[in-house]
Amino acid sequence: MAELVAEFASVVEGRDVGGDGSSGASAARVYKQLAKQRSDNATAGALFGAEGAQQRVEGKWWQSESDTWDLLARLYEQRQQRRDSTMDESMDANVDDDATLTDFVRAQELLERDGQLAEYVEVRRWLEDTAREFQPVETRKGYLFYTRRSIRNQDTADSNAMSDTNTQLVTDIDPDASSRQRRDIALEDHEYSTSLLRTLFEYVRRGRVSDAMSLCVESDEPWRAASIKGGLFWRDPRLEDEQSTESVGGNINRNLWKHACAALAHDTGNDSYERALYAALSGRVDEVLAVCVTWDDFVWAHVNAVIEMRMDQGLRGACVYEQAPATSFAHVQSRRTCAADMTQVFDIVESLDARVQSEARDPLRRLQRALATDTFAEYVAEFAQALSPDTDIRMVRVVAHASLCVRQSGAVLPEADVSAVLEAYVDRLALDHDELVAAYVAQMPKERQTPVYAQFVQMLDVSRDHRMRLLQRAERHGLDSHAVCRAATSAGVQTGEPSDEQLGRFELAEPSEPITDVEQRQVRALEWTTSSPHLYPHALAQVCTLSRQFLLNGRTNAATVLLNSLPADFVQPEWIAEGAPLFQEYMHVLSLCDALAYYAPWAETVCRQPTSTLQSFEHKQRVIDASVHAEQLLRRVLDVDWLGAHVQDGSARTSELQKLRMLYVPEIVFRLHGVLYETRHAVPQNLARSLDLAQMVASDGLGIYRELARPSPVHPNGRLIAFMALMRKSAFELLRVQESSDSRVALV
Repeated sequence: MAELVAEFASVVEGRDVGGDGSSGASAARVYKQLAKQRSDNATAGALFGAEGAQQRVEGKWWQSESDTWDLLARLYEQRQQRRDSTMDESMDANVDDDATLTDFVRAQELLERDGQLAEYVEVRRWLEDTAREFQPVETRKGYLFYTRRSIRNQDTADSNAMSDTNTQLVTDIDPDASSRQRRDIALEDHEYSTSLLRTLFEYVRRGRVSDAMSLCVESDEPWRAASIKGGLFWRDPRLEDEQSTESVGGNINRNLWKHACAALAHDTGNDSYERALYAALSGRVDEVLAVCVTWDDFVWAHVNAVIEMRMDQGLRGACVYEQAPATSFAHVQSRRTCAADMTQVFDIVESLDARVQSEARDPLRRLQRALATDTFAEYVAEFAQALSPDTDIRMVRVVAHASLCVRQSGAVLPEADVSAVLEAYVDRLALDHDELVAAYVAQMPKERQTPVYAQFVQMLDVSRDHRMRLLQRAERHGLDSHAVCRAATSAGVQTGEPSDEQLGRFELAEPSEPITDVEQRQVRALEWTTSSPHLYPHALAQVCTLSRQFLLNGRTNAATVLLNSLPADFVQPEWIAEGAPLFQEYMHVLSLCDALAYYAPWAETVCRQPTSTLQSFEHKQRVIDASVHAEQLLRRVLDVDWLGAHVQDGSARTSELQKLRMLYVPEIVFRLHGVLYETRHAVPQNLARSLDLAQMVASDGLGIYRELARPSPVHPNGRLIAFMALMRKSAFELLRVQESSDSRVALV
């Protein structure tokens, strides 16, 4: 199946979208061959038992699909040619009343003028070419061989028993002897005649009229070949082409011949296949239906009748000869009324017995009906409406590619419905053949290409290199890769501001805590907009948006992973020069994450206890170095207008920034106090500096005190009182240290 999907996609990729229209039928022929190959493989490899039965069922499906592609190619190539023709389609379907035209020429002109009739003929030819195989009777020389021998034996026999046995046999050897004498022929001849008549009907059913006539001649029944040949249209090359040297041919009294065939079909004394044979030749339905077996047999019978009726109607008019009267055949009229058009043909067939109705409900049969009745647009709309996860993937594939072929042939299809079918097929391809998706998305309307491909790529959990290859395929098929990247990132980020209830459960994640799968997908969504420097401005906006979401939920670890995933050249020189708000926000978030990420290593360094004097000295130096670095990182957050406290534009972004200041500014103040206070032994001056934080907090320029005083879902009363408690703690400790120092001085 994987190989077939790739082969179908290669046809789509190789088709000239701006071509002359013939490629639609050409593609359908390629699909036909692909399906036929699989049908042959499944049939040839069929085993016995349940496995073999399954292979035969599969082979039947592929054969039916191959037939469907064949029908599509035939009809839409013809429709395309008719659309391209300069002939006025409003012209009367009847041929000109030119008495010098032969029936052959008039029939050709009728098919050229009546496009619908030409389609009916093509459908009949398709039904004939795709009919199931059958075993023809063997050729037997000697007409009524066993009857002839029995008559000869009867003439020379001396036994009364022998004579009594054959008294019911005909005494003459001619085609009409049995009906004339009301006697039988020999059993062996009767059996052969039945098989011969069935073979002749099957030949006609398959459009192999010449084979039927040849079989008659080879079986020493040339008169029957002549009776079949009567259906050929009369032609006289001398009237058609003055330079022609061909002889006159065909039946000048074809209408009379058809009535004679109808009489043979009407005669209940004839064999059922003989009646069906001549009914088919004359365009009758009743007797043909009596021997039909499958759905396509029934359709062929009705289509054949419609064609003969339309031909008779179209050929009425002046003629170079006077036709023989056929009034004596009025009693052989068919009991069934001929269907008016192709739609009525299928309606009649679908109203037959349950077995035929079951065949008609087959998905491929329904598609074939839509193609034959030129209602494919309505079929696609119905199919798109009924799409679900349970829809057979084979039909999704067939309808998707059929839609492309039909559209390429010049037919107008509902874009929304075709797009829905293609999207359903793309969803299936995305599972195992993601490299083929771009070819199908490129066949969708322009307004759907970007969102569909973006939705597809942002769901893929593949390597970055693989993602870049998918973008290259998109560009190769004419998709806007930059628009796809922007849409994929936007869809993958999926931000949302947390509620007050969620903020009430706010808790900072540990820097070493792994991020969730959802967060990982969101972080990786930025890979699309960081794939090209041209997309970095959009990436910057998405980075800030996603960072705000992470931080509002306390997921500083996820924000850190996000920032670390960005390319080394992400920050552009013009951003630094312009000092745009988004870039400032990015730098502020980066400083926050750096500060919080380093706090844990600093705490670990401070808490580590030395075991010797040498280690004690080294430990003190490490504490000093770590404290200096930690203080620098924390002050970098507090010494600036972090996240723009002065901005009050009422936007959702401003609301989020205010909440972030409310959550993180107090946290940074408290952690900075902790760094200074806890290192007072290693760095004595840090104790006084921890008390100096009160001046920084009280500064109007930074507005830190407002964040400490602001109530929040986590701290309904704000954190200013808690900060004052820290200041009191530092003050008391500073007094204690000073008193201890004064005591030592006094002792000295």
